[in-house]
Amino acid sequence: MEYISARDFAKDGIWFRDTQGRFVLFRGVNFASRSKLPPYLPISPLRSKGITSQELKTELRIIEPEIKRLAELGFNIVRLLVIWKAIEPRPNPNLDHLLSEGENYLNLVKEIIDMLYSYGLFVIIDFHQDIAHEVYGGDGFPDWALAIDEFHVKPILLFNPFSNIKARDWAVGYYLNYLVRNTLESFWKNNLKNIEEGLEGYPVRTHLEKTVGQTVKFFKDLNDGKGHPAILGFSPFNEPHPVGLEKQFFEQNILKEFYSNVLKEINKFDHKAFIFIEPRLEWTVYPATDSGIELQFPFIRDPEQIHTWLPTDSKFIEQYKSQGIFSFHYYDPWTISYALFNVADNMHNKQKEWPKIFIKLREAAISRGLVPFLTEFGGSHDWDELYTDIEPRDTYQTKQIRAYMDLQYQQVETYLLNSTYWNYDLYNTVDQKDNWNLENFSLLGPERKPRHIDIAARPYPQYSSAEPQLLFFDLKSKYCVIVLKGLAVEAPTLIYIPYKIHYNQAFKVWSTSNNFEWNSENQVMRWWPDRNETLNQIVITPISNKIDTSILPQLSKDLMNKTSFRQEFGS
Repeated sequence: MEYISARDFAKDGIWFRDTQGRFVLFRGVNFASRSKLPPYLPISPLRSKGITSQELKTELRIIEPEIKRLAELGFNIVRLLVIWKAIEPRPNPNLDHLLSEGENYLNLVKEIIDMLYSYGLFVIIDFHQDIAHEVYGGDGFPDWALAIDEFHVKPILLFNPFSNIKARDWAVGYYLNYLVRNTLESFWKNNLKNIEEGLEGYPVRTHLEKTVGQTVKFFKDLNDGKGHPAILGFSPFNEPHPVGLEKQFFEQNILKEFYSNVLKEINKFDHKAFIFIEPRLEWTVYPATDSGIELQFPFIRDPEQIHTWLPTDSKFIEQYKSQGIFSFHYYDPWTISYALFNVADNMHNKQKEWPKIFIKLREAAISRGLVPFLTEFGGSHDWDELYTDIEPRDTYQTKQIRAYMDLQYQQVETYLLNSTYWNYDLYNTVDQKDNWNLENFSLLGPERKPRHIDIAARPYPQYSSAEPQLLFFDLKSKYCVIVLKGLAVEAPTLIYIPYKIHYNQAFKVWSTSNNFEWNSENQVMRWWPDRNETLNQIVITPISNKIDTSILPQLSKDLMNKTSFRQEFGS
C-alpha cells in the first residue's frame, strides 16, 4: 500500500494532494443497504438484529474475499454508512461523551474499517438517513427524534400506508408523508416535541451535531491520538431535504448553520478531517424555485435550472478552505421514473443531456472552492431486462443498466470527479434484492456474484505527478487516455489498469516518456512523465501495432506527435 495514513492528504483548492505533491483521485463504493437495518452495520448476517465483536470477526473472515475484490477492482475508498440511531439510541444527557451503546457500536465499525484499510481502502464516515426513520420506511433517526404530538402520532407499521418498508417509491415520503415532514422540519428548526419521550423544545439537531463531533473524537483518540489512518472525513447528513421550508432560506441559513456547527465540533478534535457537505436533496431533480412545498413536475430538463443556494461568499469559502468537500449525488430522475413502470429510457439522449448537467454539478463545487466528490450514483439491476438505444442511434441496443452505468462513469472521467458508486452490498438476495425497499443497485448480486463490474473497473490515475487534464476510457475499444498538465513532481504517477478484465492480461502503452514500472499483482503502473514537458500523455490500448486515432479525444490526437514511446506489458 502506497500510503500509511489518509491523514497524509491535504486539500489544495479543488484537489486532494499527497505529501509528495501528487494529485489524488478516489474511486470507490458505498457500503450500503445492510447498514440501514439492525444492527446498522454493512457486515452482519441478514438474520441478526445484533452482533458481538466475536461474531463480527467471524463474519469478516467469511466476507474477506469480497473486500479483497474491491481492491482488485481498483477501488481505493469506501463511503461507510453509520446510523445515528445506533450511536445515540436514547437522548444523551451528556453530549461531551458518547453513550456506552455508541462506543460499543463504533468499536464494531472500527473493526470493519480495520479490514478495509488492510486492503488499501480509505473511508468516508457517512451519517446516513432516508426519510428519517424505519417506521416511515426509511432509516437513520433514533426513535426519540421522531416528532410526535397530539396531531402527529407514531405510525403502526402494520396499518400505516406510509410505513411500507418494501416501497421502491419510498422517496415520495418527503412530499406526501406529513409525519416525515414534521419530523424533519422539527430537526432542521432544532425544536423537537416527542410526547412519548417527554421532550418539548428539545435541541434535536444539536444532538446530531455533537454526536458527529464525539464520533470524530472516538476515531481521533485511536493510535495515541494520531487518529485512524483509514478515515478521510465525515459526512454529517445524507441528502438533506427542506420538506416544505423555503429552499433558498433552507440552504443559505439552516444548512449553512448546520455545517458550520458540525465543522466546529470536528475541529475541537481533528483539524485534518474533511467535512463532506451536501446541498439540498432535490437540487438536481426539480427546478430551483423559491417554493418547494409541493411535489413539482416536470423534472429538470434544462441544466440551467440546477441551482444550489449554499453560500459562495468569501467568508464561506475561507471557512472550508482546508477541509471542505462538495458531496453531491446524481440519479437521472426520468430514467428512474420510467423504470418504475418497466419502461426503458433512451441513453442516446442522455449522451447529449448529461454533460451539460455534470458541468453544472462540478461548477457548484468549484465556485465554492470545494473538492467535487460524487458520493452517490448508480442504477438498478432490475434494468437487466430493459434495452435502450445507444450511440449510434438505432444501430446498437444494449441493456439499460450497462448503458446507464457506462455513461455515468464517462461523466466521472470527463469531469475528473472523485466518486463512490451506490452500492456494494454483501447480502443481496433474489427475493429481497438489496434488502431495503426492494432496491437492486448492488454490484454484487445474489450469492455475491459480481454484476457488470467490467464497467466499474476502469483505468484511472490514483496519484498523478501533475494536474490531470484529461481522463478518457472507451469501454468498447478499451482505449484509455491520461493527460497531465504542468511540470511533474519527482514521484511517479500511479495508474490502476484492470488488465485481467479489459486487456486479456496484456496491453500496450504509448507515452510522451519512456519510464515505466508495471506491477501485475496489484495492477498498478508507475509512470514518470517527462519533467521538461508541460503536457504529458499516456495511452493504454490492447496489443496492436498502431493506434486508431479516430477513437481518441482531440487533445490526445494533438499530442500524438510527442507520444513516441511504446511498450507492451503483461503478466
